Amino acid sequence: MPGAAFEGSLAAIFARCDAAVADHLAKVKARSEALQSQDTSRLAFTLTEAIEQELRPAVDEALASYDAAINRPLTPNPRWEEAVRDRIGSEVDAAVALALHLDLADHPWKPLLKQEAPQLRERLLALADAHFAKLGKSRKPRRRDSAGLGETLIRLGCLGAGLAIGAIVAHFAAN
Repeated sequence: MPGAAFEGSLAAIFARCDAAVADHLAKVKARSEALQSQDTSRLAFTLTEAIEQELRPAVDEALASYDAAINRPLTPNPRWEEAVRDRIGSEVDAAVALALHLDLADHPWKPLLKQEAPQLRERLLALADAHFAKLGKSRKPRRRDSAGLGETLIRLGCLGAGLAIGAIVAHFAAN
């Protein structure tokens, strides 16, 4: 059941992101039309920046949702990590496709935007991979049974010594 809740949370995060990307791209296109810069390469990079500005918070939220789902400090879940990576890649592709469909005319910025998509995907995946790597490093190593037994014996010895000292003090206080 936790897997379904996590995947539902992931779907909700990226559904909100889709709407935000569409809105932001429409605003960028309107601004570029006002500046009549539609045939320049700058529009491709402006659209890429707009996509990244909207996807980065969604990626951060997805990573926070992942952290909550695995209930740190438990071991990472490779299946969920792959689900986050896959979702990031598909969201980049969907956002680029949406940007390309803003205008049906064949503009010189469209191939530039297509060329920028893999770099955008890599930047966002690197963000997720760095988070997953940090999670793996910060995880406490599991104790070995023999080390746990030694620590338990030391604690029991301290408890016994404390009880013995308390009994001696109580005996002398009674006299």
